[in-house]
Formats: sequence, C-alpha cells, structure tokens
Amino acid sequence: MQCPYCKEEILDGASKCKHCGSVIGTAAAPGDFGALFTAALDLWKANLGDLVLLTLVFLLVVWIPIANIGFIAGYARSLLKVARGQGKAEVGDIFGAWDCFGNLFIYLLLLLLASIILGIVPILGALASLALGFVAMPGIYAVIDGKRGAIEAFKWSLETIQAGFVNWLLAYVVGYVIAVAGCILLFVGVILTAPLGMMIFIQQYERARTA
Repeated sequence: MQCPYCKEEILDGASKCKHCGSVIGTAAAPGDFGALFTAALDLWKANLGDLVLLTLVFLLVVWIPIANIGFIAGYARSLLKVARGQGKAEVGDIFGAWDCFGNLFIYLLLLLLASIILGIVPILGALASLALGFVAMPGIYAVIDGKRGAIEAFKWSLETIQAGFVNWLLAYVVGYVIAVAGCILLFVGVILTAPLGMMIFIQQYERARTA
C-alpha cells in the first residue's frame, strides 16, 4: 500500500512508514483529541489536491435525489480509504458504494421520521432532534463502512457515544464547525473545509471501531 503522507510504497498493514516515519491510520490514544485532530489535519494536508477534486465532484452530484445517498456513501468511503492508508481519494469512489445503499436509506429514513415526530414538540423537539442527529452520526459511518445493518448500526452508535461521549462531541462539533466555515467563502471554501471536517469525525470513528 501507499503511505498517505509521503506517497512511498510500504508493506500492507504497516503501522508506521519506513520512509517518513508517519504513523499510518493514526488512532489517537483514548481521550487524546489533540492527537486525533493532528492526525486528521496531516491526512488532509497530505492529500489536499485529491480531496479537493473529490469534494468538487461530490458537491456537483449530491443534489440528485435518492441517488445522493449512494454518493454520500461513496464520498465517505473514499475518505475512510485515505484514513486507513489504503490508497488515494479518487473521483470514481463516489460512484462505487451502492452495496450499502439499502441499509443507509433505511437508516436515514428512520432518522428523518424520528426528527419529524420530535419536531411536533416546540423547542424541546428541535433540541431532541439535534441530540438524535449527534447520537446517530457514528452509525451512519458504520453502515457506510459495510459493517452493520441499519438497526445494528444505531445500537452500536448509541453504545460508542456512551463509551466516549466527550471525544465524540468534540469530533462532531469541531468537524461540523470547520466544514460549515467553508460556507463563508462560498463554494471555494467548502471544497477545502468539508473533507477536513469529515476526516476529523472519521478519525474518531476509526478509534471507536478498533477499540
């Protein structure tokens, strides 16, 4: 496989690059959000060109109804691939994750229905919907990663949030703020900040997945 930092070839499954010394698929120690953020930032900088192109194409197609569920899965899988040192982010990745489409559709539909029901209650319902979105987010990645069905993914999501609430909250808030910050610079900003925001959350997902 290829080192995501220096792009040199290294042994499959290697935990450290023999050329540049970088830790591959960096999973920060439990409770160490700073290391997690640094790992995400290093991956983002080392793959910036590929990630910008990937995000640009993704933003052009994500507006297509229903099919966008598959595109979201493909985009996330491409970032997962980069985070694991399994290769570069490629535009074709966006269109190659249809195997999880059914489970992801069900997962998102259930979240939508739950949010609509909660939204009936003024103010508290809106807050509950936000909380539900936070609790359910790790499960979205679990479905996309092809590891779990919709119901199983939500159960895992709830369990992993309970086990590492602070780091999940930090990853969620910091990642979201960085991703949304690109909107200030309109389209150009989003293609730069969106992949970094997602990479932060993916680093936390990888930590929880391998715990």
